[in-house]
Amino acid sequence: MVSETPAFDALGRKAEARYDEPDMGVLETFANPQAGKDWAVSLDCYEFTSLCPVTGQPDFGRLRVQYVPDQLCVESKSLKLYLMRYRNHGAFHEDCVNRVASDLATRLDPRYLVVHGDFNPRGGIAIRPVAVRRATDLTADDERRCLCLLGLLGQAGPEPTNRGLPGAYSSSAGFDRSAPTQLGH
Repeated sequence: MVSETPAFDALGRKAEARYDEPDMGVLETFANPQAGKDWAVSLDCYEFTSLCPVTGQPDFGRLRVQYVPDQLCVESKSLKLYLMRYRNHGAFHEDCVNRVASDLATRLDPRYLVVHGDFNPRGGIAIRPVAVRRATDLTADDERRCLCLLGLLGQAGPEPTNRGLPGAYSSSAGFDRSAPTQLGH
């Protein structure tokens, strides 16, 4: 049986590429096809670029977006078009990663969302920011379940493991619980 497919503005059509100001209005969503079930999405964006806000020189990196959906999922071509808008945007890596996380959280209202950044070294230093957004009603058990689904909870306890994006987590560094706790606010 073929399910009804939502209409998208970007998918299946030639889309205008913009390389200026990021705009979360570009992000398109569709209904979670497995609402009420435990599952997760991981999207690897290997060609993220932005500009250094001080020098104007390009910065290159990789983003991994991981989330446990509630009612909505992000359409991947719209995510690509959204991320392309950072190409000529001047911002520090930490700001880019947090803005992507906040914009996705606002559009999707997921149970749990993590955006990992892994930027190429400049001046001998690689920067790897991580931004976390969680639903406001998430219990400790729900959070553990989300971390397990995302592959971020180790076998022995609550510390995240170093799976997925290299350097995103260190098994000895623990997990920063001071990340924003509200989604879409």
